[in-house]
Amino acid sequence: MNVMLHKAVIVTQPKTAGLVTDRAILKLCDNYVLVRTVSVGLNLSDWKYVDFLSPPGALLGGDYSGIVEAVGKDVKLPWKKGDRICGFAHGGNAVQAEDGSFAEYIVVKGDVQLRVSEHLSFQEAATLGAGIQTIGRALYQTIGLALQSQPIKDATPILIYGGSTTTGTLAIQFAKLSGYQVLTTCSPHNFDLVRALGADAVFDYKDPESAAQIRKQTKNNLNLVVTALSTEGGAYLAPLTVKVDRANVNSRFILAYTVLG
Repeated sequence: MNVMLHKAVIVTQPKTAGLVTDRAILKLCDNYVLVRTVSVGLNLSDWKYVDFLSPPGALLGGDYSGIVEAVGKDVKLPWKKGDRICGFAHGGNAVQAEDGSFAEYIVVKGDVQLRVSEHLSFQEAATLGAGIQTIGRALYQTIGLALQSQPIKDATPILIYGGSTTTGTLAIQFAKLSGYQVLTTCSPHNFDLVRALGADAVFDYKDPESAAQIRKQTKNNLNLVVTALSTEGGAYLAPLTVKVDRANVNSRFILAYTVLG
């Protein structure tokens, strides 16, 4: 391709990020796609990489959307030049400095990116990457929910604790599409929001009776949860490390970056 240099936001010196205009476009690896970015999204981890983790020269940024420019020969998904794409990159990667999204051209792992539907703007699509990667790992890879293509029929209950958060709003929609009865917690002023996204029952997370209400709603048979309340066991999934002392509750840590290897 004709473009050899481009603009990028990188770590320029320890604890400092800056714009450079002469960063070379890297050779495409076999399992990556080259993307011309249109929009990027901000994540809380972006500044943490600058301040604590990333060496000078590391490209920054995670969420993005853009246009496919080239496809590596080992990519299995049917990407082609001109496709609308979005997803997540490991910005600030100390081991692989070319990872990241804050650049005019980026390289990302081809088989873990998302196709952007025509009804979504690039700006909207740039907000989805990290959230969907996290939810995909948590709901489908880790606790094994049914896929949307084969939804369950018995509406098994699942509790999404914190349904009005960025990740929570995505989790509600995915769980609902998979056929589950979705319970969630949030502040009362967000009740209409989470109901519009598909929540079947909503509880005020500050209400001291909410746990009892959830038990009643699920007939004390809640096993798929962000907070497990069943007496027979369950799973607790969260974006922060937690310790659960009950032997019959399986606690696991989910982080979007692990999708990238």
